[in-house]
Amino acid sequence: MDWMALLLVAGMAVLAAAYIARPLIVGEAHEPGARERRLSTLYAERDQVLSLISELDVDYTLGKILPEDYQAQRAEYVRRGADLLRSIDELAPTAEAGLRAGSDQDSLEARIAQLRARAAGFCAKCGNPLVLGDRFCSSCGQPVPEVRA
Repeated sequence: MDWMALLLVAGMAVLAAAYIARPLIVGEAHEPGARERRLSTLYAERDQVLSLISELDVDYTLGKILPEDYQAQRAEYVRRGADLLRSIDELAPTAEAGLRAGSDQDSLEARIAQLRARAAGFCAKCGNPLVLGDRFCSSCGQPVPEVRA
């Protein structure tokens, strides 16, 4: 019984080592190029700016920031975000650029129309988007008033 457990553990170790070493042996591993690194950096910066804007909005809502400071800081973050998005668009692969043209544009518009048809507004308490048929906000639990047609 002990030998079987030992053989099972040894077999699992060999399989794990083979799985980990496979990309190195087959040659599928590749070093990212300068363009890919720059794009990755831009995506990380974009995520950071979005996080900063979100935190700023929360701080303003809680009254931690004066309205003048909020508007100035938010405008700066939005400007930085727009610059990052322009840079990303310049470096983005052609597959991503293809989403903005042709029949993909039509399918994107159809998806947006579908999502808008499901939307039922926003929660009056927390601002979370609501879906038709919601009786309570999924974020804060606030009852959703019924909309009468």
